[in-house]
Amino acid sequence: IILSVANVSEVYFYHVTKQTVASALPQLLAKSIDVGWTVFIRGKDDESLKLFDDTIWTAQPESFIPHAVIGSQNEQKCDILLGTEENDSSNSDFLITVNGALISKEEISSYKRCALLFDDKNSDEMDIAREQWIEFSKADIRAKYWSQETGVWSLKREN
Repeated sequence: IILSVANVSEVYFYHVTKQTVASALPQLLAKSIDVGWTVFIRGKDDESLKLFDDTIWTAQPESFIPHAVIGSQNEQKCDILLGTEENDSSNSDFLITVNGALISKEEISSYKRCALLFDDKNSDEMDIAREQWIEFSKADIRAKYWSQETGVWSLKREN
């Protein structure tokens, strides 16, 4: 997964085709840690966040990725937080949405980067990503579309 810090207020669209969104997420989080960013992972509901929480703990046994779900006892100690659309994530550097959670045009400038991770096998997530791409393009918000269809992440389109 590509993560550069050169551009501000961009939205990256990660089209996950060769793995699950949950298994793609830890790689992106590791890159975020490397550049010193705080991260908010926004899901649609608490149930889906539980899957991501569990996956982050177990995905890369050789490297520990400290994180917490908003409202847990370790929330204040972690640079990576998981929450829903109802939670305030404005103190984070990087907003990542999963499971079709939305990013509003108005909030993009609050972050160094925003990203949507969406599953090729989920038509609802695909539709939401398309709608968000169109919305951001019309608003002249910089966006980049990344796909792993060849097995590695590659930039396919940018507006």
